[in-house]
Amino acid sequence: MLKRGLLPAVIAALLVSPSVAGAETTLVSGVTYQRLYLIVGGRPVVLHVVRAPPDGGLYQLEPVLSNGDVLGRQTVPAMQRATARRATSVGVNGDFFAPATGRSVGVFVRGGVLSRRSTAGRSALAIGFDGRLIVDRFRYSARWWAGAGAAHDLEQLNRPIEPPGAGLFTRNYGGRTPRARHAVEIVLAGFPPAVLNGELTGTVTALRRGGGTRVPPGGAVIQARGPARAALRAEAPVGAQVSVRLRLPNLPDDSADALGGGPLLVRDGAPVRPVDEFFTSTQILARQPRTAVGQRSDGSLLFVVADGRSRASYGLTNWQLATAMANLGAVTAMGFDGGGSSTLAFAGRALNRPSDGAPRRVANALMLRYLGIYAPEAGSSLLSPNGDGVGDRKVVAARVVRRSSVDLRLLRPDGTVAWRHTGTVGRGWVRHRIGNRRMPEGTWRWSVKASEVRSGTPSRMSRRFRVNRTLGFLRLSRERARVTRLRHAPLRVSLVLAHRADLSVQALSSSGNVRRVLFRGTARRGRHVWRWNGRDEKGKPVGRGTYTIRATATNGLGTVVLADAVRLVRAG
Repeated sequence: MLKRGLLPAVIAALLVSPSVAGAETTLVSGVTYQRLYLIVGGRPVVLHVVRAPPDGGLYQLEPVLSNGDVLGRQTVPAMQRATARRATSVGVNGDFFAPATGRSVGVFVRGGVLSRRSTAGRSALAIGFDGRLIVDRFRYSARWWAGAGAAHDLEQLNRPIEPPGAGLFTRNYGGRTPRARHAVEIVLAGFPPAVLNGELTGTVTALRRGGGTRVPPGGAVIQARGPARAALRAEAPVGAQVSVRLRLPNLPDDSADALGGGPLLVRDGAPVRPVDEFFTSTQILARQPRTAVGQRSDGSLLFVVADGRSRASYGLTNWQLATAMANLGAVTAMGFDGGGSSTLAFAGRALNRPSDGAPRRVANALMLRYLGIYAPEAGSSLLSPNGDGVGDRKVVAARVVRRSSVDLRLLRPDGTVAWRHTGTVGRGWVRHRIGNRRMPEGTWRWSVKASEVRSGTPSRMSRRFRVNRTLGFLRLSRERARVTRLRHAPLRVSLVLAHRADLSVQALSSSGNVRRVLFRGTARRGRHVWRWNGRDEKGKPVGRGTYTIRATATNGLGTVVLADAVRLVRAG
């Protein structure tokens, strides 16, 4: 079975090979991100992988509705920014949806409230109270009745009624009910949130025809078409008490959250070839951008997005994605909407390269909310406070989303405390600006701790950065906008080394190709000057365009890179 598609041994080797794996970076405490560069079926693929703890404690895994309603559409980063004051989030796009209406295809349950019914034959993901992920095809059933009368089926929930029957539209719908010439509707007041398995009762306040009714705040609407209209008219007059019960019979009792998608990718650690889940051959067999979520045997989570539709990354077939998820250690995994929808985002910023060129507005998403203290990366990991205007200063910061006691420390390379802040902080940020010429060179650490006041739950993070003044004051003799007649007035390139270092100074084209090496070797401390007459390594004049002068210095303190751009209008 495993000999087809991506060979497990090959993928396993690729996943651990430093030559194809980007550095693993920490997003928040316990959550890491890595970019993997693979060759799959002879084509390059960029795979974005987030590894995270399971749901529980400081980490809350939850499905999210765009704009909080069924018809809303937002990008995944926008959903994260909307809740940034309450949590720091990482997540992926969710269920398939109709681009014209924003209606998702499958089930949506959040906190036991059902906003979208399940779709027969398609997999969905449920989240257990113990943090486990359950992939199954959840059945749907619903009924309404008035007083002590007979119960009638509700075939639909927050979606058009096709074929004729009855459907419920709740406060999460987000728009007017679908218009239908012969439809009959009752408007219910005092109708509670659409919680699964409970008896939900409201009072009929209006009987209407033709659809187009806005769901009232704290209410609901039942619409009927075809033969179902007669029962609604006869049994639910204005003033009647109407009750509803919504069920997903095979959703586990210890689960209150579920999100549609599909297909099932991994079961019991083995990739699963797609069975009939009503997907087209293009959706399954074509190489596309793909999104998946999985869980490893230790309970940890995997959020995975494969870029696609470009020469840098061709995307994956569904089987290739399933095999990749299994080789990343997933024992359970399911796919979500792909193509231009595929987005992996953190703290309001996309981590992958969506094939549309920017994140697409989607119907919903799956988010992992982090509730502990958060210390973002402070720009570059290098600080070079030498007064040249490049990398001289930076801001270190920490944020809490709940009232907490904090202990924030800036530690020098020898471990001593350079700055400290303690006390109780409400929801928000603490920031500290650093950068002066007296800072010792070496690796500094920004260490932040918090203890939530109400629960006492502790959290911590740490960020590192280097102070290195080796390279500075890169200057070009001409304006950045124009450089003319280099034959008669060569470009003057100068820089200053504060320490002896291995130095490289190059002129690069706009595509990043090296056109001329001005210097390569070991250089002493002090000022260094070179001149470039606009010719390449073979002595031929380079063409017009923008070029970059890049200087790289390496010594025991690390590597420093400075660059500046110049536009050549006429070469020498």
